[in-house]
Amino acid sequence: MNIKKIGIVGIVLALALFQHPNPAIHAQNQKGETKGNTVVEGEASILESKYSAYIQEHKGKPYQGDDVVLDKSENWMTDTALLTTIVEKTALRIKQNEEASITIQAPETASYIIGLQYSTEGDNILPTQLEMKVNGQFPFYELRNLLFESRWQVPDETPKDKYGNEIVPQPSKVQEWQEKFISDASYRSSEPFYIELQKGDNDITLRTIEGNILIQSIVLTSADELVDYPEGQVEGHEFIVIEGENSTYKNDSSIRASSLYNVDLTPYSAGKRVLNYLDSDSFKKPGHTVEYEFEVAKAGYYYLGMNYRQSAKIDFPVFVNMTIDGDIPFKQYQNYPFDYTSEFTHMTIRDAERDKDIPIYLERGKHTIGLTISLDHIKSTIEKVEQLTKEIQTLSLELTKLAGPSIDRNRDIDVEKYIPGVTKQLETWTIEIRDLYEGVKKYNPNVAEIGAFSSLTIAEKQLKGLSKNVDKLIVRKNELSTGTNSITAHLGNLLQEIINNGLAIDKLYFYQDAEDIPQNKGFMKKQLAKVERLTKSFGEQDYAIDNVNPDHLQVWVNRPRQYIEIIQQLIDEQFTPTTGIQVDISLMPDENKLILSNASGDAPDVAVGVNYALPFEIAIRGALQDLTEFADFDEVQKRFPEGLHVPATVKDGIFALPDTMNFWVLFYRKDILDSLGLPVPETLEQVKSYLPELQRKGMNFFYPTAGMPGLKTFASTMPIIYQNGGHFYGDTIGRTTLNEEASIEGMRQLTELFTIYNMPYEVPSFYQQFRDTSLPIGISDYFMYNMTLNAAPEIANSWDIALMPGIENEEGEIERWSAGGAESNIIFEDSAKKEEAWEFLKWWSSTDVQIAFGNNLQTTYGKEYIWNTANIEAFEGLPWATNHKNVILEQTEWVTEVPRVPGSYMLEREISNAYNSIVLDGENFRTAIDLASKRINRETFRKLEEFGYMKNGEMIEPYPSPEFTNE
Repeated sequence: MNIKKIGIVGIVLALALFQHPNPAIHAQNQKGETKGNTVVEGEASILESKYSAYIQEHKGKPYQGDDVVLDKSENWMTDTALLTTIVEKTALRIKQNEEASITIQAPETASYIIGLQYSTEGDNILPTQLEMKVNGQFPFYELRNLLFESRWQVPDETPKDKYGNEIVPQPSKVQEWQEKFISDASYRSSEPFYIELQKGDNDITLRTIEGNILIQSIVLTSADELVDYPEGQVEGHEFIVIEGENSTYKNDSSIRASSLYNVDLTPYSAGKRVLNYLDSDSFKKPGHTVEYEFEVAKAGYYYLGMNYRQSAKIDFPVFVNMTIDGDIPFKQYQNYPFDYTSEFTHMTIRDAERDKDIPIYLERGKHTIGLTISLDHIKSTIEKVEQLTKEIQTLSLELTKLAGPSIDRNRDIDVEKYIPGVTKQLETWTIEIRDLYEGVKKYNPNVAEIGAFSSLTIAEKQLKGLSKNVDKLIVRKNELSTGTNSITAHLGNLLQEIINNGLAIDKLYFYQDAEDIPQNKGFMKKQLAKVERLTKSFGEQDYAIDNVNPDHLQVWVNRPRQYIEIIQQLIDEQFTPTTGIQVDISLMPDENKLILSNASGDAPDVAVGVNYALPFEIAIRGALQDLTEFADFDEVQKRFPEGLHVPATVKDGIFALPDTMNFWVLFYRKDILDSLGLPVPETLEQVKSYLPELQRKGMNFFYPTAGMPGLKTFASTMPIIYQNGGHFYGDTIGRTTLNEEASIEGMRQLTELFTIYNMPYEVPSFYQQFRDTSLPIGISDYFMYNMTLNAAPEIANSWDIALMPGIENEEGEIERWSAGGAESNIIFEDSAKKEEAWEFLKWWSSTDVQIAFGNNLQTTYGKEYIWNTANIEAFEGLPWATNHKNVILEQTEWVTEVPRVPGSYMLEREISNAYNSIVLDGENFRTAIDLASKRINRETFRKLEEFGYMKNGEMIEPYPSPEFTNE
């Protein structure tokens, strides 16, 4: 374990992280209060407890002695029951949700880097997550979430699809001992943490949040300064090429190769897809690492070159740490900038200060080169933007408290009188943002504007305009933190975009003679290649609806190509060999044209992944197969939550199987609720009781209607109505029951959350405000879950999910009804292969296949591709965080949907209109509900007449309501 190559450059950077270039601004204290200014007061920001603040406070000497290696776990473990033997060596095993206490004896009171020799245990796709306490406390925030990744490798042979195209191979986990130092899981800094230990015994407590881990040894050490590169004479004609798509190891299974029809890339084919570069859509996150093995035939000095593309950050570099044989060889290889280029470009690693290429000496034999994406140079910028976002949102809340949620454009308020110092605060924020922008410009001084940070210039202009006309601040308060064009929205977008560091690599090469570097093709050769590619594109198209065998089962899939390639593999390996049924998978051109396709006789046998509301529109016109007619339907339908069958029910038939499901759960910041002493709320009444305390601290609760700027869909309006025992229809479809007592009570409680309890009625990004703690608790869905899980690593282990808060009924049970519709699968009525189609749907929706598909998808493309199958048993077997999975599965017991029936679109629209008129326009509650009910009834009767259930205002045939209620 060679820590001495980490480099002191990063240590100096860590010690200076919060030292702002403007001394006046640096004088601003950690709470965001400008000295002499009372605008932004309140609780301390979470930034105060981060490592940046910790390292400022603990500037004691770094440990300078010899490495302290603890390789006999029986000497530092207090609980020997957790020890196990692995290949004749004793190791500590910590299983999921278990805790282990370790006693470490420090030779002196100093700041140490702590390293572990570890191995992740089991086949879990997810990285192992731990939290670490030192002497019973979290010294700083980041120790609540530590990641220990696995190493992955791909098979030597690249698989091909039925058309002869290369497809991304599925990687496999490498079971081996690894070394890692305790460091930031968000990889905003690539340097290990310096943690202060007292002389003598120190208790280190490790608890696993996800996965299992084996720890063989622990080391206490420090870092040596990285040296300058040696002056060496590069001579000879050796040339070593490493293809970017052929990585030997990677620390994330989703880092993958991809294919591009580009004649400058190797390998290249004009007719088939070949994997020929490292995909920038996968190699993009801070901390992502790829490693390549190569062999040197002749020892000597070499230059390192690459053919790369970096189009993720306009006019701004992506920084990379480069290692040779596991170590950064010299300081120039640390945080090396890869400049913006929209096309693949050859470059040689250079010393910009001396304007010369950097030589590196390589011994004869096998070596490795590693690339790790870094954010070190912009960490302080990120944290300052987070701090500013929080402060601006606090001011916005104060303005709302002063003037109320509605904006009276004819009213002027002397804001300075009620919020002293507001003008100065706006001016200070303007200066701070301008300085942040100037700070990043130094990394590309040759351009007038840095496109990647344009959000800062927009926010600066908005703040400058507000500071010049403070009397209109109440009228323009939405410009602060409400809406998609608000200042905090722009800052939030920047924080989201800044973690995208996509770097594409065609090849790396070590060379001695520049003449050996491959040159890009000339203009004429590129044009000829384009003509050849164009000519071949007129041939048969892969996965096209017109490139099929009419004797095969035709399945259209409404998903991207990545999904289809895996589905086709599973079909070829499992379904066809077992059933003998040949299947052609095609990319669905447009799900909204399925009705037209059926009318023209071009519909497939099966459609997979269509919007859950679409089957009704097709089935009511007689174009879908009633699945209840199949003998084993009753057995198959039990795979899914009962309420998900409601949207596909037409009269007595069910015309679709759920494919995926959405889920709505409570998201909450554990750190915030713990600091306020608030338990996780179980009921809506508890939520209401929390609001005064939250609002007093400048925080609030998010309800889903606030995230829907236009139409408030059933997913946001239905739950409280159902939880109150309300519903929308009676036994048959006719007059709506929206204006009956229980439904009215539900609508009243929904609207009063905003008119009385002052929940925010418009939130541009719950995700962003959840991160910055201005909305530390709220109800949201799968998409919020995916975003928070994958794009907010800095708050991992500080948030959790729980069941949706509900309403307690007369029996004392808390009803937690929520929506859950996502995508569905259907069989067309005109299909000549209905039995084969049914066999396919049974196979596709089966537990084993759904687990295999979800595992393959996530392993190959990353945890952003978590598969939200509607098969409950299969969901239990998918690689989701275990604690979260259990919550979601319990919430599915309360999942249902509003029925899709003639005129139900008007029901959704008018409930939304009533909500908007009550909350935003202040209209009388009963007047709004009565008007909505009349419009709903009128449209329902019209649609019933259109489909032949009514004639001249008289019911000919009752249309039974499939509504799934709590009665």
